[in-house]
Amino acid sequence: LQSKTLAQVTMRPTDSPFWKGLMRTKDLFFRRVKFLVGNGISTRFWEDTWLGETPLAVQYPTFITLCNVRRIM
Repeated sequence: LQSKTLAQVTMRPTDSPFWKGLMRTKDLFFRRVKFLVGNGISTRFWEDTWLGETPLAVQYPTFITLCNVRRIM
């Protein structure tokens, strides 16, 4: 994943069959999963679907590249 979030990673032709399979199911996973923010301690702001139908990283890919602090815990 290097410095990208799971929501930002895309499948490449050189990826292993296993990784390609995971990438195919990733979009379905993010469409089906919802997160309850609660107090926000365990919520991943950019990766979790908590506002709308997709993670903010998917909704606003350009904006996330401008953000300096991606992981706050």
